[in-house]
Formats: sequence, structure tokens, C-alpha cells
Amino acid sequence: MKVSTVSIDITPHNEVKLCGYINDVRNTQRTSVAHAPIYAIALYMEIQDKKLLFISMDVLSVTKERLRDLKERIQNQYDIDYDSIYVNAIHTHSGPSGFSVDAMGKEYENNEEFRNSVVDRIVFGLKDLFGNVQEVRSVIGKVNVKGFYDNRNDANLYFDDEAYTLQFLNDQNQLVASFVNLNVHSTVLGPFNMEISYDLIGTIRENLYKEYGTRPYVCIGTSADISNRHFRQGDDFDELNRVSKGIADILIKNKQYDEIILDRVDVKTFKYHLEYDNKVNYDYYREELNRIQNELDGTDDKTKVKLLTSSKDKYESKLKIDIVSKDIECKVIDFPTLEIITFPGELTSTFGKQLKSKSKKPYTIIITCCNDHHGYFIEKEQFGKCYESTATLIPKGQTEQIIEELGNFICED
Repeated sequence: MKVSTVSIDITPHNEVKLCGYINDVRNTQRTSVAHAPIYAIALYMEIQDKKLLFISMDVLSVTKERLRDLKERIQNQYDIDYDSIYVNAIHTHSGPSGFSVDAMGKEYENNEEFRNSVVDRIVFGLKDLFGNVQEVRSVIGKVNVKGFYDNRNDANLYFDDEAYTLQFLNDQNQLVASFVNLNVHSTVLGPFNMEISYDLIGTIRENLYKEYGTRPYVCIGTSADISNRHFRQGDDFDELNRVSKGIADILIKNKQYDEIILDRVDVKTFKYHLEYDNKVNYDYYREELNRIQNELDGTDDKTKVKLLTSSKDKYESKLKIDIVSKDIECKVIDFPTLEIITFPGELTSTFGKQLKSKSKKPYTIIITCCNDHHGYFIEKEQFGKCYESTATLIPKGQTEQIIEELGNFICED
């Protein structure tokens, strides 16, 4: 097995809108001020005759349409199959517009200048990736992260606290590259922050980079209902540094790593088509908008205002969507002792637990916000109880069907 990695600076050179929150500041203002450079991290794996390319971007989300040019150019220039390129967003809520849509599929801003610049920079930067491929062995470590995040809707409900670190070491036992997967929203910074930032996931990554000297590829797992909400001591950069250092320290202190066999790989594609008439829900959406406005008029609680304002925006968007039609595509990347599942949206941890239980492999990693974005996928029991149920176009009970079919697909030989 051969591996290489590269970090590519994708900090905007022009003004951008920031994606992730809805308010008068974010809606009307643009910025070119970056708190620190933001990145695309590429991780390349060569296993016998198979080539896999993972790219993690410091943005809110990525869509299939907005990734097409990037993937086509990489395929043409570097002879990697289009379907073997996996691009995920770290889901920062202080990232630039150009690739991202919200949970309703609404684009924050069609920022072609930034998008084209990023595509150019990534394609050019990958030259260093393919020129530094090394033979490696692989080890994996697992820790449980506690004290910094949990199920943000109810602290008594299940959340996935597992975090995986996959390390690739050369024949001198030096770290060549690493792959980190953890389950938490990248939302420490508040809704009125106007500095471009990679927020929690990126800051954890930078702490790991300081420790190891190699910037890891980082992806989020089943994090739709997980955040630091119940542990929050602020929403500024001081709080971001406190939380990210605490989580990074947990990862760094883990010294228990096991050898893992990655000398073969097979990739399968799962597809699910969803389509329905959304107009039948319009009266309900209007009722909810009236309820939300009444609640907004009666509260000045910052967290409630943030969630209610966002819910209002989502229902207004739903009233403009007559027909919902979604093609949901997941990849199942099957190694001898590891399964990697990609998912094109935000999945709750209960469904992640269900998928992991279906896998026949000792280790299962789920990469969400990958290759496309279809918003939230949540349990039917949570509809009407949480913000995520207002911010989804996946009908009540439909995610259960999708996950059941995906789980059965994973089990197939």
C-alpha cells in the first residue's frame, strides 16, 4: 500500500458570504478577513491497481454539481477514476460560499470567483501529492471523547463519542499521513462571527498538526445531533481554542494503536431515489411559520432566536419547492479489516450505530457531508421535537427505510 498527503491553501482572495447561519449580519455582509488560512487536505491511497483520493475541504457543505468541474479536472490530469474521488466538507459554519448549500438545497451564494480559484489551486496542488507517494503500513486507534460534546437535543439521548485515528507509517516508523474521524458539529463560533474560519474540526486538525508535523485528513461522522451546546462557555475564538485543544489532547494521549490490514480494497455504490409532492405540506408549513413568528416575538434568548430564525428560513424555503426529488448515493469502501461508508448529508448518531452494527469488519468509519449534500437525516421519533426536523426534506420515517436498505447492502457479500 502506498500513501501520500498534501495541504492546499484555499483561503479566499475575494470577498465571500459565510455559510451556516441565517441572520441580518450574515445575510447582508460579505468578508475577506480570515482568522487563519483555510485548507483542502488531500489523502491519496494506492492499493494494488486501485487508486483512492480523499479530499477534505474547509467549507460548510459540497454538492455534486459544484464538485463536477473539480473531479473532472482531477480525473483528466491525474488519471484517477471520477468515482474514486471522495470530497467531503468539514461543515464549518464560518466557511466561504461557492460550494455550499443549506439543508433545503438553497445556495448561500454562487461565488464563481472563489470556486474557480479553489478548483485551480487544488488541481495544481495535487502535483505534490502524486510526487511523494510512499510505501506504508497502517495502524488504527480508537478513543471515546467525553466532556466536550453530546447529543445537543437531549443530553440523555445516545450520541457516538468514538473517534478514530488511522496512521500511515513508512519503513522508518515515521508518520507519512493520517486520517481522523470524529462525530461533532463544527459550530463553536457564534452566528455573528464574520471571520473566515475552519471552526472546531479545523482547529482540532491544526492542534494535531502541531503535535505530529503532518496535517491530517479529517472528516466528520454521524454528527447531525451532536455539538458542544451543553458544554458551551462562550462562542468566540477563546472558547474555540479551549474546546479544540481539549479534544485534540484526548486524541494525542491515546497510545493504543493496532495494526490494520489495508492491502486490498473493493468499492460498491448504493443508490436510493426519493421523490414526492411537497405541495401537500404547504398548509402545515404556513401554520409552523405563524407559530415560529409568535415565539420569536416573545423571546430574546440567543440560542432560541438562532434556532427559530433558521427554522423560519427553512419553512419559507420549503414553500418554494413543489416537488422534492433526490438521488442519494453512498460509497462502501471495503478493506479486509475496515469499512468506510460515505454519506451525502448529515446523519444522526443512532443511524450511525445501526450502520456500524451491520458491518462485518472490526472497524467502520462513516464520512458524512461527502460528495453531495441532502441536509438532515433524522429519526421519526424526533420529528416535531428538534430544529433538525424543520430543516429537512426527508419525510418522517423515510430515513429509517434508507438506512435499512443501506445496512442490508453493506451486509451483502
